[in-house]
Amino acid sequence: MGGRKTTARRAPASSRPASVRTPAPAPAIASARPGIFAPKEEKALYSFLSQPEALSLDETVLAHPQYAKLGNVLLGLRHLSHGRMDPAAEYLRTALSLGGGLESHAFTQKYLSGYWLRLGIAGDVSVELPLSHDAATLALAEVLQLQGQTQAAVNYVEALDPSYPALLSLADLYVDLQDWHEVLRLTNGVGIDSEFTAMLAIFRAKSHLALGELVAAKECIKALTASKKYGSGLRFQALALRSEISLAEGAFARATADLEKILAEDSSVPGLREALTRIQRRQEEVEQEKADAAREKTRIAEQKREEAERAKEAKRTEAERLRAEKVAARALQTARRAEAAPVLQAAIIDLSFDEDAPPAPSQPASAHSMAGALSPGFYPDPQGVAPLRYWDGSAWTSRIRMKA
Repeated sequence: MGGRKTTARRAPASSRPASVRTPAPAPAIASARPGIFAPKEEKALYSFLSQPEALSLDETVLAHPQYAKLGNVLLGLRHLSHGRMDPAAEYLRTALSLGGGLESHAFTQKYLSGYWLRLGIAGDVSVELPLSHDAATLALAEVLQLQGQTQAAVNYVEALDPSYPALLSLADLYVDLQDWHEVLRLTNGVGIDSEFTAMLAIFRAKSHLALGELVAAKECIKALTASKKYGSGLRFQALALRSEISLAEGAFARATADLEKILAEDSSVPGLREALTRIQRRQEEVEQEKADAAREKTRIAEQKREEAERAKEAKRTEAERLRAEKVAARALQTARRAEAAPVLQAAIIDLSFDEDAPPAPSQPASAHSMAGALSPGFYPDPQGVAPLRYWDGSAWTSRIRMKA
């Protein structure tokens, strides 16, 4: 659904349900009060717990080796319940760096035996834990995550002994880091049999969705969308997640139907209207993209058709040009063949020298001018076969002279 992810942040630790962010009431302490001879640290710590609005604790308690860890944890949780993240983180870090137990502490057993810390681990899943090192660690992880120090929170939670609260907290942190493969590793093989495992299934589905594995994502939450066994909150998260999966598939009707199921049961769920609007907007975008794609496809087809027509026209023009050139070449060849071939006098060329013939004139004359005008004798050969050829008065003969 729209807006801030409900599974990526946890509600502050308090003795109230996770969804409540108002200051937590003071832990239920025993009616017995410290005796007159009780250590001053015990009296100071009891006085602090008796005042729900107190945000400071006697320094002697915080410095005492037996009370320092317990005092820093209780003071850190008090700041957390008041929404004061920086001092909460400081006191909880200090407490976790110190040795000593919390559940086994004499003060805890005497005055806080009925105290349970309620932590909103992830989404609509919360857990009640006794005052312990694990509870303080999960509370610190919550503070660090809210401060944007998610990797530091991971380092703290990974050091805890395996438990469902720790596993759920760690998976939530990895979702916040968008380390989807690590979420899948942590949740591998976990079946749905409680609110914890139902939330883990939702985280696992989110990871498959983020990796584009849509069928696997739907399979993870299949049991949750059809059952109200684990509460409406988890079922609504599963339906909203399935709506996101359908949206990724382009199944806009199914995406809308899942959100409308939530709307029919509880119209006050935040983000529903925004999510429905987002689906409608995405559907319009997809339809517009399809229309644009169809127009582009038509334009490209028309462009290809025009290019093909131009190519055919160019090919046709080139073919006509080649045909015209061939026709012209054939016509030229025919014309050349039709031209009269030059006639050469076929005779035996006499290579003898006629010493008695009169000398050749100094200037050559054309056959036309010589016809009937020259007397017989040797003249420059008009055909260029030899330097001189004999003119018999009416025609050139085969007699030639090789030198003038």
